Amino acid sequence: MGLIQGVVDGFIMTVGITPPTPEKKRGATIFIATGLIGTVGGVIALFVFLVTRGLH
Repeated sequence: MGLIQGVVDGFIMTVGITPPTPEKKRGATIFIATGLIGTVGGVIALFVFLVTRGLH
C-alpha cells in the first residue's frame, strides 16, 4: 500500500483535509483511493466514449 498511501497522503495535504487518526488511517486510505480511482476511471471512460463517437 506504499504507493497508494503516498498518493492519498498527497491528496489529503493538497486538498486540506484533516488527516485521519492512526486508528482510522487504513479505512480513510481505502475510501479516498476508491474515490480517486473511480474518478480517473470515469474520466478515461468518458474520453474513450467521446473519441469513439467522434470517429463515426
